[in-house]
Amino acid sequence: MNIDIRSLTYTYDGSAEPVFENLTARLDTAWRLGLTGRNGRGKTTLLRLLCGELEGGRSIHMPLKAVYFPYPVPDPSLCTMEVMRLSAPGTEEWRFLCEWNQLFGSEEALERPFHTLSNGEQTKALLCALFAREDVYPLIDEPTNHLDLHGRALVADYLSRKDGFLLVSHDRAFLNRCIDHVTAMERTKITVMQGNYDSWEAAFDLKNESEAARNETLRREIARLGQSARRAASFSQNAEKGRFHVPESEVAALDRGYVGARSAALMKRAKGIQRRREKEMEEKSKLLKNVEQVGELKLSTLHHPKQRLISVENGVVSYDGRIVCGNIRFQVERGQRIALSGANGCGKSSILKALCGRGGSLCGDVSVAAGLTVSYVPQSTEGLSGPVREYIAAHALDETLFKAILRNMGLSREQFDRPLQHFSQGQKKKVLLAASLCTPAHLYVWDEPLNYIDVLSRRQVEELIVEYAPTLLIVEHDRTFLENIGAEVVELNQTAPQEEER
Repeated sequence: MNIDIRSLTYTYDGSAEPVFENLTARLDTAWRLGLTGRNGRGKTTLLRLLCGELEGGRSIHMPLKAVYFPYPVPDPSLCTMEVMRLSAPGTEEWRFLCEWNQLFGSEEALERPFHTLSNGEQTKALLCALFAREDVYPLIDEPTNHLDLHGRALVADYLSRKDGFLLVSHDRAFLNRCIDHVTAMERTKITVMQGNYDSWEAAFDLKNESEAARNETLRREIARLGQSARRAASFSQNAEKGRFHVPESEVAALDRGYVGARSAALMKRAKGIQRRREKEMEEKSKLLKNVEQVGELKLSTLHHPKQRLISVENGVVSYDGRIVCGNIRFQVERGQRIALSGANGCGKSSILKALCGRGGSLCGDVSVAAGLTVSYVPQSTEGLSGPVREYIAAHALDETLFKAILRNMGLSREQFDRPLQHFSQGQKKKVLLAASLCTPAHLYVWDEPLNYIDVLSRRQVEELIVEYAPTLLIVEHDRTFLENIGAEVVELNQTAPQEEER
């Protein structure tokens, strides 16, 4: 069965620009399909149109009932099994257990209140309920944001055994592990191809390089035609003047009727040349290809006199007097890139906050170099609201640099006129990253900076880190990203049952 999208255009109420225009595609419901594209291109909007949550999907033929994931849980105080039953009414219990056993090693959590599960466990439980149903087509939006490295691998393997779904994710290793087709929302169209993410990326880079070269040739031709059209226009104006201004030396030899006829002929010819050149310019402008512009990012780091900036020995993280992680030991030296890794709830965010002086819970032998300037990216985007200019002023940012970074990461100039609360989650995260990149620092501390951020921007950040080699302490679950920046991974051992990451 096929999902048919025909000339779909969608604009939010009050917005001057459409999210996308004339979107056309045919998607097979049997594919394990990954959906990618820049933040703000309308991936989530498309999913909500496909499942009928937004009006305006009359251009879509959907042969199955589509269900958007993640879906809300009305009463998280219920036990997990009851939440699953309510999420998939009419489904037999053995189907829930079959799916559950593929993602969990124990059935103990089924009887626990849903709200006591970690975010990662909740994600897996809701996926189990979704795939226990046989009457729906899953639309899965960013399932990895609350999953650690192990959880991502487990869910990717789980999805790789399913028959068909549409998945939005920016984790390249995750996509490679579970999809067999890719659809990309590009600047002017949507493309579909068979293969995993790596095969799509190779084809994308090759096409982008070829189209960029072709665009450069077309732009030179358009500029040449523009000059020719301007010369023709100038010649036409001079010919028109010639009808009334005959040099005195020619008056005796020529009558004005002849001069007027000659000038009119020259003007007509010049006008014809101008129109042809302008038409050629218009036609060549239409040939400019669908090239994704990926600008370079820049960073200004500070040099600290000490080699060792942070040292943690015998570290302990505890919540409400209960130890959740112990025997924490790591150092951050100048120029190093250290990634903290561990299960959800083991205190990674608390460690970063404590080291930045932003609260958190970390005890033990902790040493932070004196005079250390830290640039911090929090995990959450909550609280981002109001005009962009007010955010810039509140954080004392260089407005030109800040906006240049966001433009290079795919935000349009028009986006700066919108309040921050209307940005997509990925765009909000880019605001936090751009603010950090604007801040000269000895140490950059980033807490899951890539959540919701598109793949092209991830590649930009990778290239930035490799080029400028900042000292970086990071919590991130994108395995490909960590490998590409050469991060040294420090494993944290959880010493208590999992809780929600704090």
